[in-house]
Formats: sequence, structure tokens, C-alpha cells
Amino acid sequence: MTHAAQAVRTHPRKTIGMLLLAVLVALATAAVVGYLPSPVTAAQAQYGPTNTAPPTISDTTPQSGQALTAANGTWTGDAPITFTYQWQRCNASGASCVAIAGATAQTYTVQAVDVGSTLRVAVTGRNAVGTSTATSAATAAVTRGTGPVPIENVTPPNRLLISSVQFTPRQISYSRTRTFAIRVRVLETASRRPVSGALVFLRSTPIVTTTPAERITDDNGTIVFTVRTESDFRTLLRPGYGLQFFVSARKSGEDPLAGVSSRRLVQVRIGR
Repeated sequence: MTHAAQAVRTHPRKTIGMLLLAVLVALATAAVVGYLPSPVTAAQAQYGPTNTAPPTISDTTPQSGQALTAANGTWTGDAPITFTYQWQRCNASGASCVAIAGATAQTYTVQAVDVGSTLRVAVTGRNAVGTSTATSAATAAVTRGTGPVPIENVTPPNRLLISSVQFTPRQISYSRTRTFAIRVRVLETASRRPVSGALVFLRSTPIVTTTPAERITDDNGTIVFTVRTESDFRTLLRPGYGLQFFVSARKSGEDPLAGVSSRRLVQVRIGR
């Protein structure tokens, strides 16, 4: 008879208790181990995102005010692979790059501060196995833009700017009903270039003139409205007063009080 058998025969309750305790300890250990993350093996790691062709930028000779778009390049690894972006500002030789604050979208609008610098974009691929980052080649040095900027290329933090509002004639006649023109010009803040396709709205305050429909700016960033005084114009106002106009500019599809929109309050003098 073995010692174990003899122990069971001699102390059956004590031995069974010890066996039950051992089983419980083993089960608890297995449960804990089951919740521990399994290490990624070398075989599994090969299916993480790997860049095989670097990211590219839509235009390598950028100008301020221009919208650039990053292409992801070519990647291998387990699907799905998701991508995030970080635009970088570098010196003229493409070195000493720093991340541009807030520039984490796939599209980046070149700012006035970028003039003279080069740009890169770092693209990070992620899947269930891991992450990997690849960086594009540097662009040429950014130059100051000329010509109009399409409204589609104006994105935050860049915004619209109502740069001027001109009245023709320069003062409104009080003595009789007058029709007059209001010329509005819209620029973008990044490089002060004219914006084409921006929606412009204006109305007098108080409303004592006709209110024209919202219209879009031309390639010079301008739009001209024709406005006429109404009957209550002479009831509410007097010669020497100023008539105020509320003017707004926005991108189609955006909240008029958000996005790249802009507002301005101007006035024109009332003559006799």
C-alpha cells in the first residue's frame, strides 16, 4: 500500500479537503491566465500594417491658401487598416520638421506662416495587431499664392474675411427714394487672396430697404447688390444719421454662424 493510499485510508476527510483545495487553486490559476493578453508572436507580427510605398501629397509645389490632400501610399497587413494623419512644417531642406498643431485631417490648407517652409505628412496605419507610421517626401518651399481661392479650399483654421463694403453713391438721399449699389469683397485670412464662390448676404438694420437674395462672389472675390429704400426709410431715419447694414459671408452647406463664416456691421451716411 502506498503512502498516499494509506493517508487516504487513515485520514479520509483531511485528504479529500487537501485535494479539493488543490483543484480550486488550479482552477483559479487557469482563470487568471485566461484573462492575461497573449503576447504577439513573430508570426502574428508580420500581419501588422507595413508601408510598402510612402505617402504622397497632392501638390508638391504648394502655395498659401491652397488645399493639399494626403494619399496613404501602399500598405500590407491584416484588414481593416485605418489611417490617421499629422502634417509637419519643415525647414527649406525638408529637415527639422515639427507637427503643425491641429493639422490632423487628410486635407490641409496651406497657411501664410508656411511660406518659405516645406511640408510633409506622416500617415499612421493601425489594425488589430499594431501600428506603423510612414512619412511623405517634403514638398518644395511654399510660395505666396496669387489669384482666387475656390471656397471649397477654405477650411478651418483658415476663415473668410469681409475685407471691404463700398456704397455707390457714397451717401443715401433722404429727400427721395433712392436705389444704390453695395459692393462686397471677400478674402481668406491665410494669404488675403480673393475667394470665389462664397455666399454673401446683407440687409439693413433696421430693415428700411429691400433685402436682396444671397449671392456668390466672382473670381475677384466680389459681389454687387442693388438695394432700394422703402417707405419707412424716412419715417425712422433723418439726414445726418447712418444706416447700418449687416453683412455675412459663408460656405454653402455650413452653419452661417460656424465653419469658415464671417460677419461684419457697416454703415452708410444719409444725406439730404
